[in-house]
Amino acid sequence: MNKKLIVGITAPGSVILIAGQLRYFKELGYDTYLMAPNHQRVTEYCQQEGCTHLPVDLEREISLLKDIKALFQVFKHLRKVKPDVVNFGTPKVSLLGMIAAKLLGVRNRIYTCRGFRFEHETGLKKAILVTMEKITARFAHKIICISNSVRDLGIENTIFSKDKSLVINKGSSNGIDLERFSPSQVKTEQILDLKNKLGLNETHFVYGFVGRLIDRKGIKEIYEAFNNLYAENHFLRLLIVGPIEKSQIADLSLLEKMNEHPGVLLVGTQINVPLYLSVMDIFCLPAWWEGFGNVSVQAAAMGLPVIATDVTGSKDAVSKDFNGLLIPAKSVTDLQNAMDFLQKNTEKRKELGMNGLIWAKNFESKMIWDGMKKIYCSR
Repeated sequence: MNKKLIVGITAPGSVILIAGQLRYFKELGYDTYLMAPNHQRVTEYCQQEGCTHLPVDLEREISLLKDIKALFQVFKHLRKVKPDVVNFGTPKVSLLGMIAAKLLGVRNRIYTCRGFRFEHETGLKKAILVTMEKITARFAHKIICISNSVRDLGIENTIFSKDKSLVINKGSSNGIDLERFSPSQVKTEQILDLKNKLGLNETHFVYGFVGRLIDRKGIKEIYEAFNNLYAENHFLRLLIVGPIEKSQIADLSLLEKMNEHPGVLLVGTQINVPLYLSVMDIFCLPAWWEGFGNVSVQAAAMGLPVIATDVTGSKDAVSKDFNGLLIPAKSVTDLQNAMDFLQKNTEKRKELGMNGLIWAKNFESKMIWDGMKKIYCSR
């Protein structure tokens, strides 16, 4: 009889964090299930990966009545499927999933810790978030941390012990598809067409950002640093790829400034991320904190020099001074200086970009999945 594996996520958009993963375990002979909200992206994922969808109504924020209802849904699914292994990631589904799995006696309970929302919170909300993490970790058999700095932070805050937690290889939650994120996979004609569409030519120098447009990703800092540089050089461009989440932007006038700025290219969410990375000269991710900076590795795999922040999760995705520069978070001055330095130093850019191709090989997806397989078979 096949082993049964349930993977759980809180938000439909998180399917990108487990792309290819359930297909891999299905090919190994597991019966695979995805516990997630009802959404087209989840339905499409399950069709592509060949797994069964277990629908749960989950709220990302704390909502006592809805969370209790969701707990009963989770409990019902687990009791019916009787999984051998559960692997829950993202806070809400992990908390509810671990409680239910513990009560039902699921033998192998894995919590994939993708970072801590409490890191920049204060007061009662921080206390609640810390308590949630401690409960989740207590009921888990093993905690997979997606970066060494996340693991260090968890141990430091007594969320979990050193013995109970681990990082697979050099980190990341799902690895990187190095076949997809490869310069050889993007055709020259595609690049030329995109440049033409964006109004770019050989005189332009392009800084790039990929991710959700939220304060925590450092969008204010990157805009201000770029705006200062643009004042001195109108051939500079800032290409921003990703969805806008207004609820997580304190000053919405920032979006107006970006839209009106002649040097800023806001293109929204794009399916072909490697193509958009291909028209960038430098990749920037000035995040305040990350679980792991996947997109920094994706950029490295495309041969781009990276500027990232020396903070939790972000610093693990870059090899300092080998394939990128690490700067303090929330510092417009340090970001601006790093952007200016690399723009004016062609040889350094080339060196960091070439080294990125080497660095990215540490994060091939199958390395991460093989590590998970060992943990799944450990009990």
